[in-house]
Amino acid sequence: MLTVARHLLSHLVPLTRRIPSAYSGTLEVVLWRGQKVLNTTYANYSYGLLQQVLRYGLRFAPADPAGPVLLLGLGGGSVLPLLRQERAVTGAITALELDPAVIRVAAEEFGIQAGAGLDIVCADAFGWLPTAPADAFELVIVDLFLDLELPAELGERNFWEQLRRVLRPGGWALCNLLTTADLYPDGQQLPEFLAGLGFEVKDMEVEQFNRLLILRKLGV
Repeated sequence: MLTVARHLLSHLVPLTRRIPSAYSGTLEVVLWRGQKVLNTTYANYSYGLLQQVLRYGLRFAPADPAGPVLLLGLGGGSVLPLLRQERAVTGAITALELDPAVIRVAAEEFGIQAGAGLDIVCADAFGWLPTAPADAFELVIVDLFLDLELPAELGERNFWEQLRRVLRPGGWALCNLLTTADLYPDGQQLPEFLAGLGFEVKDMEVEQFNRLLILRKLGV
C-alpha cells in the first residue's frame, strides 16, 4: 500500500531519497511521475538523460549480441535493459563500479544484482583493466563519471591501450565523455590519438554536455 501511495504521490511532487557517497558526495534517488532516476548533485547517473544518451550511442556500435560485455561504471544499471531487452544481448556482462554505495542503491532501488549472466565487481576500473585477459570482450561501455567530473586517467595513454587490449578484434567500445573535458593523451587530440592506436573512431556530440566516442578495434 505504501508503495502504491508513493507512486501516486510522485505524480504531484518529486520524492527524493538521499544517500551519502564517499566518491560522489550525495546520491539522490528521485521518484517523479512514477519513474525513478539516480542523480548526484550535478549529474544524472541512471534512468534519465544518461539512458537516452547510451541508447543513442548503442545504435552505432553493432557488436555481436552473443559476445561478452564489459561495463566500466555501473551506476544504477540503466544500461542493462538497453542491452538485454533492446539490443538482445545474450552474452555475459561484467560490470565494474568503484562506489559501494552506488552498488547498494542499484540493488535496493532498481533491482540490479549479480546473478546468471551478470557479474558485479566493486573495483577501480583503472586498476582492474590491466588484470583482464586480452581479446576478452565484444563490447566495452565506458561511463566513468564522478558526479560531473571525468577521471584524469582518461587523458592518459595507458587506459586506452588497455581498453584496446581487452577488446576482441573487430570489437566495439562506447565511451561517454564530456564536451567540456580536454583529453590529450601524449599531447594529441583524443580522436587522432585513438586512430593512431588502431581504432576506427566516430566522435559525436550528444545533448549539451555529452560527447560519445564510438570505437572499433582494427587489426588484431
